[in-house]
Amino acid sequence: MHHAIQTQSNMFDYLSTGANVWRLGVETNSVILLRMMGMAGIWNTPFDENWRMMAEKPKVFINSGRDGMVAAMEGKDPAKVMDASIKHLNDATNENRRRLVDRGLRKLS
Repeated sequence: MHHAIQTQSNMFDYLSTGANVWRLGVETNSVILLRMMGMAGIWNTPFDENWRMMAEKPKVFINSGRDGMVAAMEGKDPAKVMDASIKHLNDATNENRRRLVDRGLRKLS
């Protein structure tokens, strides 16, 4: 039995996807900046931040790839495939940005 490919989409799907990709870029750059400031001793980052930034990637990328592939195999339109692919990435960068911003500048004594 063949399943119909879902080709129905509208421009708002693509605008929403573009906004999600833009958000991913901005939040990723913010997290990189905060982590580099932490490495320089300017930002208050946890002692295990360097380990965390390496340990979190495999799970996030595996989940992102899996969800994107499932969406593609279900015949979803390209905007939905992209959204499924970056959802875990957006969630992880948003969580990291919030966590790091809340720590604030390092207190110099």
